[in-house]
Amino acid sequence: MKYLVNVDEKKPDEDKRSLRHVVQGRESEILRDTYYLVDPAHSPSKNLTMGYTVIYPTGKTTGHAHADMEEVYYILSGKGQMVIGDDEFPIQAGDAFYVPFGAFHVTYNTGNQPLAMVWVTGRDASAAK
Repeated sequence: MKYLVNVDEKKPDEDKRSLRHVVQGRESEILRDTYYLVDPAHSPSKNLTMGYTVIYPTGKTTGHAHADMEEVYYILSGKGQMVIGDDEFPIQAGDAFYVPFGAFHVTYNTGNQPLAMVWVTGRDASAAK
């Protein structure tokens, strides 16, 4: 007999120790951790910043835009929804995508597991001259 189940299709428990119980009513708040791995202030890089971000279930990033930077993302694990300007699309592990200079963007975790990603921003080197 075959029995197949996926954690993202399951409803989490409602125990008072669960993340969803603790953040109940605050789902729109930002629930994420970011680690800056390479950046001009603390490495030899002049134009690039590289980071690792984990967005916890029900969480999101701060919506923002970088007028002087473009950005790429690579999704390591989890699934979510990405908004870049007027475009909105689902994302999952293995996806890579580009955010152009000045485009507003925000990432939402829509799954039951943490959404982990690596991102790199590049400054417009000609603007610094």
